[in-house]
Amino acid sequence: MSEKANKILYIALSLLMAVIFWLYVDREEGSRISATFPNIPVEFIGETDVLAGRGLMLENGQDVSITLRLSGPRTVISSLEKEDIRIWASVTSISAIGTYQLTYDIEYPDDINRSDISMESQSQFSVTVQVVELSNKTVPVTWEVTGEVADSYIYMSDLMVLEPSTITISGREEDIAPVETAHIVLDMSGANSTVERELEYQMLDADGNEVVNESIRVSEHRVAVTAPVYLIKDLDLVVRWLSSPGSLEEDISYTIGPVDTITVAGEPASLETKDEIVLGEIDLSEYVEGTSLDFDINIPANCVNISGITTASVSFQFKAGLDTRLFTVTDISYRGLSDGYRCSLVTTSLNVVLRGPSEVMEALTEENLRVVVDLSDYNTDGTHRVEPLILVDGFDNVGAVGPYIVTCRVSS
Repeated sequence: MSEKANKILYIALSLLMAVIFWLYVDREEGSRISATFPNIPVEFIGETDVLAGRGLMLENGQDVSITLRLSGPRTVISSLEKEDIRIWASVTSISAIGTYQLTYDIEYPDDINRSDISMESQSQFSVTVQVVELSNKTVPVTWEVTGEVADSYIYMSDLMVLEPSTITISGREEDIAPVETAHIVLDMSGANSTVERELEYQMLDADGNEVVNESIRVSEHRVAVTAPVYLIKDLDLVVRWLSSPGSLEEDISYTIGPVDTITVAGEPASLETKDEIVLGEIDLSEYVEGTSLDFDINIPANCVNISGITTASVSFQFKAGLDTRLFTVTDISYRGLSDGYRCSLVTTSLNVVLRGPSEVMEALTEENLRVVVDLSDYNTDGTHRVEPLILVDGFDNVGAVGPYIVTCRVSS
């Protein structure tokens, strides 16, 4: 290495050693500085749990603050902020009302050695607090709604959910006595689905005036609100017609009353794909003449009936051109019986009412009729009553009216 390079290296090392030595002397032997940290608030340990659990509270003194003047190495004091210092006093030993002198402790950040700091002065050596009886009161949460929901939607006020629905307030009796409600205001402008929010509330007196008192403590600062917003929709009332030859839907005229459409409201997901409500099923083959039947209107799940109509009547009448006739059928047979079983028909003739076009009914005779009993599900010994099939050979627009029963005896 050249002489010039050696010289540069020597100068750099000398400067480094000088800086290290200066820092050491400045911290260990060098200058110390002082600083004032004003108005550091005092924390009271056990105030909200232990003291409140004993039915007590701090009436005054809880807003006390302490001013400290501290000294120490420059590097320590200059880096210390007021917010880094914690002053606390414990009230856990207090068990009765009265005036108390409390000592306090001082805490510094964990990275500061407490022995490096000296206390030059402090504005006071203890704090004085007044302890009084703590009163509690439970008030209901009330609400009001502002704004209009979107068109074709409705706000369901009777389904509003508040959590919590009451607030417990604590403090001096004279402070909490005026409070009657915890009131929230919910803006529903343009809402087209259920609104879920957390809202702050105001404490109101009996006249609706806000009560502002920082001494009052509350169990909750916010209220969770669920305000259902439902879609409004008109749904048609319909009937499912069970048709068969001679008893077809096109063979009747019918009406549904007192209305054939009702208005409901519900969660959009429950109504978006629904256009009708099925009142029930009517098997036309069970009726010789027209009639009127009453049905309950079953509202879709998660919906409410806005119209208020809960029942509907379905009246139907068979159109002209249809005729009914009574036939006595003796051609009765059975099928479906398992091997090893035999059947003896107790019913040997059956009176059957048929319906069909008038001109067809005139040509129909008993020779066209057969009664068939299916015994596939009756392979047990005993007497059975079975609903049979009524078959009309040669005519596909004629059918039996009403249910029928054939009695038969099965034995192995």
